[in-house]
Amino acid sequence: MAFLYPSFLFALAAVAVPIILHLVQLRRAKRVMFSNVRFIQVSKDLTASQRNLKELLILLCRVLFIVFLVLAFAQPFLPASDAAMATDGSDVGIAVDNSFSMQNLHMEEDLTLLHVATDKAKVITDLFPASAAFRLSGTESLNHGAPVQKGEAAAILDRLDFSAKRFTPSQVLKSQPSHIFILSDFQKNNFSPAVLDAADSLTQVHLVPLAAANVSNITIDSVYLEDEFVRPGAENRLHVLLTNTGSEAVEDVPVKLFIQEEQASALSIDLPAKQSTAAVMSFKASAGRATKAYVQVEDYPVEFDNTYYFVLAPSAPIKVVEVTDNQNSELQRLYGNEPFFRFASFRSGSIDYATLAAADIVILNGVESLSAALAATAANYVNEGGSLSIIPPADQDKGAYAALFQSLNLPASFTGSGAEVAKTSLAAPDPNNPFFRSIFSDFDAEMQMPAAGRSIAWTRASDDILKYKGGAPFLSRFDRGSGFVYLMAAPLQENYSALPNHALFVPIMYRLAISSYKQAQQLAYTLGGGTIQLPASVQSRQEGVYELRRDSLAFIPEQQVRGGRLYFNVPPDMSEAGFYTLQLQDSAVATLAFNYGKEESYLEQYSPDELRTLLGKGRPNVHVYDYGDAFSVKGEFEKRYFGVKLWKYCLILCLFFLMAEIALIRFL
Repeated sequence: MAFLYPSFLFALAAVAVPIILHLVQLRRAKRVMFSNVRFIQVSKDLTASQRNLKELLILLCRVLFIVFLVLAFAQPFLPASDAAMATDGSDVGIAVDNSFSMQNLHMEEDLTLLHVATDKAKVITDLFPASAAFRLSGTESLNHGAPVQKGEAAAILDRLDFSAKRFTPSQVLKSQPSHIFILSDFQKNNFSPAVLDAADSLTQVHLVPLAAANVSNITIDSVYLEDEFVRPGAENRLHVLLTNTGSEAVEDVPVKLFIQEEQASALSIDLPAKQSTAAVMSFKASAGRATKAYVQVEDYPVEFDNTYYFVLAPSAPIKVVEVTDNQNSELQRLYGNEPFFRFASFRSGSIDYATLAAADIVILNGVESLSAALAATAANYVNEGGSLSIIPPADQDKGAYAALFQSLNLPASFTGSGAEVAKTSLAAPDPNNPFFRSIFSDFDAEMQMPAAGRSIAWTRASDDILKYKGGAPFLSRFDRGSGFVYLMAAPLQENYSALPNHALFVPIMYRLAISSYKQAQQLAYTLGGGTIQLPASVQSRQEGVYELRRDSLAFIPEQQVRGGRLYFNVPPDMSEAGFYTLQLQDSAVATLAFNYGKEESYLEQYSPDELRTLLGKGRPNVHVYDYGDAFSVKGEFEKRYFGVKLWKYCLILCLFFLMAEIALIRFL
C-alpha cells in the first residue's frame, strides 16, 4: 500500500489527544449517592466495571476516528498491477459497435446492446481525468474524428444510432491513443483479430464484449423468380429464401408478399435450425410498368433484415435467332405462335450479324455449311454471355464445327452415323432437374419417350438435361464463362429423331429460350458496394449525369457508359434499404431496389474465453474483459492501470467510528 499525500501521516500524533483526556478523566473523583449501606459494595463494583468498559470503547472509537480521518487525507492506494502506461492518459479512444447486430437485446437488461454499450462508454470516460481527450467512433468516426472532452463525449454517444455499415475500429486504432476501448458483440461472422494489427504495441487495447440474450434470428436472404421472364397478367412464382440462424427450429413463421403496398400473397413456413428454406409464393404482375414489391417476415428484436425489397420490371420479348439450312424449320412455327418470343430466321449464307449479336439465344439448326466467320462469331457471342444451341446437320459435311468445338472447349465430335443408324429411346427426364421445373404437373416415370440416333458424342458436360436409356447424353448444357452452350446429339429430322413429334419438344425448346433470357436489371441489389450495369438510356447521348434519388436524398455514383450500357458503383453513403429512382436530367430511367447485406444477420458471438483463445498470447497489449456490468469493467481497469484507491473506504470507516462513539455515549 502507498500514499498519495504521505505528509498527512504526521497528523496521526493527534491520537494522543483522546488518550490524554481519557487518563485525566480517570483521576477525577466522583461522589456517588446511595440510600442504604448494605448495597454500597455491590453498587460500586458493578458501576466501575461498566464505566471502565464504556470508557475504553469510547477511547477506541475516538482513536480510530482520528486514524482513518488522517488516512483519508493521505489517500492510500494499492499500486497498479500494470504500470506499462501512465495513469493520467490524455488521449483515449472509444469504439462503440453500432452495426445492425447491436439491435439484439442484452442478456441481463431489457435494452439493446447498443444502449448498454453507450452506457458503458460513458462510465469509461469517468476513469480518466477531466483533461483527457476522447476520440469516438462507431461504424465511422464520430465528430469527424476530432477529440472531445468528457461532457461532449456523453452527448455524442447519446446520439449514436444503428448503421448499415460494417463495424471496424481501424480508424481510431490508427490514431494511436494511449488506451482504446472496443465495445461490441464480436460476431463470429465479422470479427477478426487482424483488425487489431493497426494498433501500436504501446497502445493498450481493451475489448469489452457484450452478451446477447439470444443469438437466433430469421433473415430473408434473397428472392428469385421461377424463371426470369415476368409474365404480365399471368401466374408467376416467386421463391423466397429464408434462413434461421438460431440453434432451435421455428414453426409457423408468417411470410407476406406486398406488391404496390397491397398484400398479394401470404403463407406460414417452418424453419429448421441453422438452415435455409425456400418458400414459394404466387402472384400476378401488372403489365407494362415496373412494380415495387417486398417480402416481409415477423422477427424480433433484430428487425433490419425482416424486409426484402425488389422490383418486378416488365420483361422485354425474348429474341430468338435461328440459323438454318433446312427447308422447313420446325422452330418458325414453334416460336412464332407465342407473343413473348421475337423470332428471326436466317440462312447460313445471309445472316444479319447485328441481329444475331443482340439475340438472347442463337440456335444453329442443321447448318450444313458452317463458315469460319459464323463459327468465330458464335464463339465470341458465347464468350460475351450469350446462349448458343447447336443442333447438328443431317449432312456429313461438317465444315467448321470442329473449329467451333475447339474454340468453345467442347469435348464433342461427330460420330459419322447417318439416317440409317439404329435409334435408341431416351430415358425419362429427372423431375428434380431445375431445367424441368414447373413443366410437369403430374410426373410419370413410365412415360413413353422418343427415340433418336446419335450424330454427336461428348463427355463432361455441366448438366445433362436428357439422356439415352444407356446413359449417354442427348441434350446437355456447357457453362462457358458467362454464356451457355446447349448441345443436342441428333438433328431435328424425323429420320434422325422422334423428339419434334413428342409432347416434350415444345416445353424443352421454350425452356431453352426462357432460361437464356436475362432481365435488363436484377430484382434487387445490395448496399455497400459493387458495380451495377444497365442498358444506357437514349438520352445518354446528351450531356447529363445519372443520379440515384430517394425522397429528398440524391446520390451521384461513379459511372461510365460504354457499349450501350451504363456501369456505376453503388455509392458508399447510401445506407438505407428501399427503392431508388435512377434519373438522368430529371427523367426517370429505372426504379431499383436495394437491400442490406446479410453479414449482420448472423448473431453468433465470441465469448470472452473464446476471444482470448482467438487472440493468442502474442498480444500483451490487448486485454479482454469478462461479461458484467460497467462497474466491474471500471474496477478491473482501475486496478490494472490506476491502482485501487482506498481513501473512500477510510472515510466510510471514519464516519462509522464517529457514529459508534455517539451510540456508546447515548445508549450505554
